[in-house]
Amino acid sequence: MALLIAPILFIGAVLYIAYPLLREEKKSAPEDEVTEQEKALREKEDIIESLKDIDMDFRMGKLSTQDYQSLKLDFEQRAVGIFQRVQSLQAESGKIGKKKRS
Repeated sequence: MALLIAPILFIGAVLYIAYPLLREEKKSAPEDEVTEQEKALREKEDIIESLKDIDMDFRMGKLSTQDYQSLKLDFEQRAVGIFQRVQSLQAESGKIGKKKRS
């Protein structure tokens, strides 16, 4: 009897564990539906997080002064570009929103 139940339980456990991998998931927000503004906002958050990490690494002594200044300058330049892009996209969406209301 045990020889019959053990394989059935094993197969059941494997199927239970593998089920999430085998089924097709519906993505909550497919890449095609993500707007340019949402992408820019995500990139903005990533850059801000990277700048915080760079500062923390420097304070902890993981980065030399030269590396810190180089990385910080690079990410600050990226930040300026993405902030400008976010502002222009928000301005465009504001104009579009006003046209739709009219």
